[in-house]
Amino acid sequence: MFTMYTRILFALALGTFATGRSANLPSASGRACNNSPLLCSKPYDTVTYLGAHDSPYLRDESTTFSSFGNQFFSTTVQLDAGVRMLQGQIHASSNKDTGQRELHLCHTSCDLFDAGSLKDWLLEVRKWMDSNPNEVITILLVNNGIKAKELEDVYSQADVARYGYVPPKIDTPPPPSNETETTWPTLDEMINRNERLVSFISPLVPDAQNAPYLLDQWTFMWENPYLVTNPSNFTCLPDRPEDLPLQEAKESGRLFMMNHFLYWQQAFGIQVPDIRFVNVTNAWEGPGSLGEHLMTCSGMVQRQPTFVLVDFFNVGPAIKAVDIFNKVDVPVGRKNVTSNVVPGGAGMFWGAARRSAEVSIWGVGFAVLAAVVLSMVL
Repeated sequence: MFTMYTRILFALALGTFATGRSANLPSASGRACNNSPLLCSKPYDTVTYLGAHDSPYLRDESTTFSSFGNQFFSTTVQLDAGVRMLQGQIHASSNKDTGQRELHLCHTSCDLFDAGSLKDWLLEVRKWMDSNPNEVITILLVNNGIKAKELEDVYSQADVARYGYVPPKIDTPPPPSNETETTWPTLDEMINRNERLVSFISPLVPDAQNAPYLLDQWTFMWENPYLVTNPSNFTCLPDRPEDLPLQEAKESGRLFMMNHFLYWQQAFGIQVPDIRFVNVTNAWEGPGSLGEHLMTCSGMVQRQPTFVLVDFFNVGPAIKAVDIFNKVDVPVGRKNVTSNVVPGGAGMFWGAARRSAEVSIWGVGFAVLAAVVLSMVL
């Protein structure tokens, strides 16, 4: 008897699963879109995009292999290797030279992990897009009280706003594309119009006049739980927006972002990316693997996830599972990167550096505790 997974794989092979559309067709333009000519004719909402969770927060020599880092390689390397969704967090900070207000990419707090200014990071993305004109990119920014106009100013300063995609309605998601109706443009169409950057902000009050290309995440997207510490606890049920039933999520037109990464619980309630299981977490098969999670969720939702968010994207490699779901056998123009845990990248909790790691975590823990106590006193 066929298992559910076998039936899903058969459906994928036939090209009829999840979208109701026929198998991928080669691009009439002759180009490769997002590393494959077979994806050019597909509507944006019927492709699965590999996402780098906390893209700018690195675990490399520049951060002394910080255990808070989520990726081994820079955003540019991520894009070169096939990542097509970049996620980060934005906070109001200040320029270290002028003291003026400046938006930064900070991990939880700018005092704990500051990856630099949003402008500089968007410049990096824009330069990559300039050099890769056949690629459609998605950005997801977790917002901490920043208004659309201020964000638009930074997008414009980085000269990336010109790539922004504006949907017909910015306050309502379109219904899902199907075999009879295409509700999102195809990758080919987005590339031809040079509207190749889709930006979701979580949350955001839309500003149709000043920044119509900056979209509220929860209007257009839903996600499964993200605070997972055990590989057996990955699920497919909606977590945000809150109180959203699965059936309503499926019918709403919102795009499904499948979180697939693990946290490792430390002292004082601190959580760091879990490097211990990443070889299986990002693999095609195995307990708690990316491939297993993709197949389970696709069966429940009856569509393949639009976005798959992972830590340490190169390990697994995670792109393999995404390629299988997109039916991409031979990617075009993608650069190779090691699929191993980077030497030193196992973090400060391993080997000879374990003691310094414990000191570091305890130090951060005491700093957090002191901040809480101080806030209570004040």
